[in-house]
Amino acid sequence: MECTLLTKNKLAIGIVGGLGPYAGMDLERKVFDNIEARSDQDYPDVIMISASRLIPDRTYYIMHPETDNPCTGIEYVIQKLAAAGATHIAIPCNTAHSPIIMNQVKKFIEMNSLDVTLMNIVEETYKWARENCAGKKIVLYATQGTYYSGVYHSFFDKDDNLQIIEPEEEDRKLIWDAIYSRDFGIKAYSNPIKEQAVENFRIVTEKMMNLGYDTFIMGCTEIPLAMGRLHLPITKIDPARILARALVKAVCPEKLRAE
Repeated sequence: MECTLLTKNKLAIGIVGGLGPYAGMDLERKVFDNIEARSDQDYPDVIMISASRLIPDRTYYIMHPETDNPCTGIEYVIQKLAAAGATHIAIPCNTAHSPIIMNQVKKFIEMNSLDVTLMNIVEETYKWARENCAGKKIVLYATQGTYYSGVYHSFFDKDDNLQIIEPEEEDRKLIWDAIYSRDFGIKAYSNPIKEQAVENFRIVTEKMMNLGYDTFIMGCTEIPLAMGRLHLPITKIDPARILARALVKAVCPEKLRAE
C-alpha cells in the first residue's frame, strides 16, 4: 500500500543532518524557536535525516581532494528528503558549502530534476550581514576547510561595506582544536561541552577584542554550542540561526517570529 506523504501539496523544510549530528538538531531547534506558534499545529513540517556514516569529513576532503567527496552522501540524503516531501532543504555545515563540494550537489539536484530549493548558509549570512553590519570588519571563526576554500570571501569580498578578518594561524589552531580535538573538542563532546573548548574560544576572542574587533561569525555550525557560553561584550553572528529564519520565511513567512 502506497504511503500518503504528510507534506503533500505543502511547503516543508528538509535538513541534511549528521554534519555533525548535533548541528542538525541545533538547526531544527532554531527553526522552531523562530516560529510564532499558539499550538502544535502552527509549526511547519520539518524532515531531518541524519546519516553521518555516509558523509566523510568536509575539511579532510578539501585538504585531500583525492579522497571521497562528501557530496555523494549529501546527495543521497537530499534525494530521500525530496522523496519525503521536503521543498526547501538546508545543509547545516558551512564547510560543505565550499565550491568543491556544493557545486557537485547543485549539479546532482539539477540532473535529477529534484523539485527543491537548496538554501545556502553562507549566502544567507552574507545577506544578513549586509543589512545589519555595514562598515564592519567581521572576524570569521571556522574550520580549516572553510578558511582554505575561501567560501565566505567569495560572498563578502565583493561588498565594499564588509570585510572578513581571519585570526592568525596559531589562533586558528585553537579554534580547530576546540572543534576537532578527540580529548575536548565539540565533535567528540557535544553534550555536555568540555570547558577547554569554551576556553579556547575565550582566548582567541579576547585577543581579537584587544585588536579592536567586536563582531564574530561563528562559521561552523557546532561553534555556537561552545561560544554560547562566552559572556563577552561582542556581537556573535550565528549562521545557523540566520539560516533557520530564512527557512521559516521561505516556508511560512506569516509565522516568522519578530527579531
